[in-house]
Amino acid sequence: MTDSPRGIWLALVTVACWSVLPITLKIASRHLDPYTLTWYRFTVSAIALGGFLAARRGLPPWPTLARLGAATLVVIALLGLVANYVLYLVSLSYVSPTVAHVVTQLGPLLLMFGGIWLFHERLSRRQWIGVVLLIAGLLLFFNRRLADVLTVSGRAGVGMMILLAASVTWAAYGLAQKTLLHRFTSPQTLLVIYIGSALVLLGFTHPTEVRALSALEWTMLGLSCANTLVAYGALAESLKHAGAARVGAVLAVVPLVTLVVTWATNHLSPGFFEPDTLNVATVAGAVVVTVGSALSASR
Repeated sequence: MTDSPRGIWLALVTVACWSVLPITLKIASRHLDPYTLTWYRFTVSAIALGGFLAARRGLPPWPTLARLGAATLVVIALLGLVANYVLYLVSLSYVSPTVAHVVTQLGPLLLMFGGIWLFHERLSRRQWIGVVLLIAGLLLFFNRRLADVLTVSGRAGVGMMILLAASVTWAAYGLAQKTLLHRFTSPQTLLVIYIGSALVLLGFTHPTEVRALSALEWTMLGLSCANTLVAYGALAESLKHAGAARVGAVLAVVPLVTLVVTWATNHLSPGFFEPDTLNVATVAGAVVVTVGSALSASR
């Protein structure tokens, strides 16, 4: 594949979306519980993507879903994505967005190991170096919080355990989706997962809670829904114009960009997020995590 600058720019769009997502979710969730907010994100995404595919006559071959294998994979994928969305949103009540993004770097790592186990993929020497750097970077980043993680004590410890669960569920979603791509296109797979996820969450939601939203909260809710479509849409397009290794390397900077966004937000609105406790080791850890993720994504 010949890399194109367009692919890199599209990957940067995904980075921007994922970096500001914690801010929109924080504001939108003031009067919405995690289940309702997540349900709105899935429902709006399903309607928008479904309308787009219908207009292009690209809807999924629904009879295929009746087959046991496909149905099982869809259930695993949608439950994994639902759990990831909800757990991530809940974690923001315990830890800062920077911590959340760094811990969720475990998701791609678990997906990598899952690929080795399920699909018999192999890692190059460079990728193994990336794995080691990623683990070392996480230890450096949490140098002041390791006690909380090991004892699961305090709000930070609880938050990081929630994020660990979110990473595991995301990896399960990714592995199931990778298998489904043998039967559906990426947009078709996402549509099926969005619809199923919205149905799963329906019984736990309170849609009328939106009546209490202010104009700003309505705006943030809309942006949170659009974020799902734009981020994943840009990511899919970027992979058409650039190699997966380069795209993965660009996405690996999300924790650092989130750190900057969080700092700027707290500077403009003190106390909006739980402030990060930063020292030299913490900053070095974030950099090492980014480098490790980039190497792990390369070939």
